[in-house]
Amino acid sequence: MRGQLAKRYARALLEIGIENSNYALIQKQVRELADLYEDSAPLRSIVANPGVTMDERRKVVDQIAQRASFHPMMRNFTMLLLDNDRFNVIGGIADELDDLVDVHAGNVRAHVTTATALKDSQVAVIKGAIAKMTGKNVLLETAVDPDLVGGVVTRVGSTVYDGSVRTQLDTIRDSILEEV
Repeated sequence: MRGQLAKRYARALLEIGIENSNYALIQKQVRELADLYEDSAPLRSIVANPGVTMDERRKVVDQIAQRASFHPMMRNFTMLLLDNDRFNVIGGIADELDDLVDVHAGNVRAHVTTATALKDSQVAVIKGAIAKMTGKNVLLETAVDPDLVGGVVTRVGSTVYDGSVRTQLDTIRDSILEEV
């Protein structure tokens, strides 16, 4: 249920953003709201607490929207979430909106994990290879995992390309054990 609800909200936000030529701003502000909600136990407590009047909750949420300099449409959206007791879905909405904006803008997200930090030139080569493979603009994130020993693990969308030394060693070990 939550997933479908998040998708509906995200689709509506993208459509509004496309109509108003500000979908990137909406995406950014939805993500900011989701991060704030996730990181702030007091905010989660206030918006979900029936002991706090709706007027008080609306004032708190409006102050947050003002401090964050949210677009007026985004301020209305925060109130809609509050009024419909849907604040707990904001993280899913942000994730769905990210995916929809990527599709709309022709982007693909990729995540590369290596044993040591990559140089900028290496990042550029990997990004270029993924762009050539997908035909899309690549939004690349990198991470370091010393347990890989060496090599690269790349995730593009839901596809994983595992070229790590750790996986190659595990494969060799499994082959040896099968033959015994």
